[in-house]
Amino acid sequence: MSINSISLHFLKEHPKDAARTLEQFDPESLAKYMENVPAKIAASVIKYIVPSISTECLRLMSLEKSSQIIMHLGVERGSLLLRRMKGSIRDQFIHAMSPVFSSMTRLVLRYPEGTAGQVMNPNVFSVHQNMNVNEVINVIKNSSELWHNEIFITDDKQQLAGVVEVRQLLTTDSNQPMKMIMKSPGESIPARASLDSVRNKPEWQYKENFPVIDHMGIFIGVLSRTSVHEVMADNAVPNKQEDYTGTALAVAELFWDACADLLTPDHENSNKGKQDERIK
Repeated sequence: MSINSISLHFLKEHPKDAARTLEQFDPESLAKYMENVPAKIAASVIKYIVPSISTECLRLMSLEKSSQIIMHLGVERGSLLLRRMKGSIRDQFIHAMSPVFSSMTRLVLRYPEGTAGQVMNPNVFSVHQNMNVNEVINVIKNSSELWHNEIFITDDKQQLAGVVEVRQLLTTDSNQPMKMIMKSPGESIPARASLDSVRNKPEWQYKENFPVIDHMGIFIGVLSRTSVHEVMADNAVPNKQEDYTGTALAVAELFWDACADLLTPDHENSNKGKQDERIK
């Protein structure tokens, strides 16, 4: 398979059709072909190739090129493919990526398969509730990390306090603090929640995403409707197996919570104890 301007144009303009065609080739031939395709274009195509083939293709390519492609895929999709690789190979890819991308990828990979944390997008734009509108606008101008048109507002504990639409900043007094104009963030999804338990939420009919929080209530990312549907489609299993998986995850979540409590820093436990005494 040779690369020319016409084939590159086809890959760029029709990535889904290109993916269906390239899936017919063996992974080794596909890897050699993708080595000569610009990383951004290659990622747009690999995104639509079935995971079993795309993962093997990335493994057979040079580490430098594969890591570039994965970064263009984004943390969500990239993490799904990395999870399919052996731990030693996965670590090589992570170390070859940028420090920021590597950190976000590790955050996603620490959550088990089938959970919200596994497929969330940790690369979301958030600001402190005490920042005023003008300060936030200046930050936005210097940042490309926006989740659609929403800004997530956090408090001193890094917990989600509210949400503000970007367009609202244009019609608000520039000296207003964000906590005065934010609206309720609504329901948040625990990172350890099973995807099977959240995929049929009625709110998906009008919501594009849900905030994701860890076991301490800290805001760590966003779960999108598209990501949930893609993962469930990739890992479609019979109903009986789905029921078993949901039950297993529910039991595992109890175990994770217990471990999390044991690993809570001493200073947090002492603070909690003081609070309990005051309540009594």
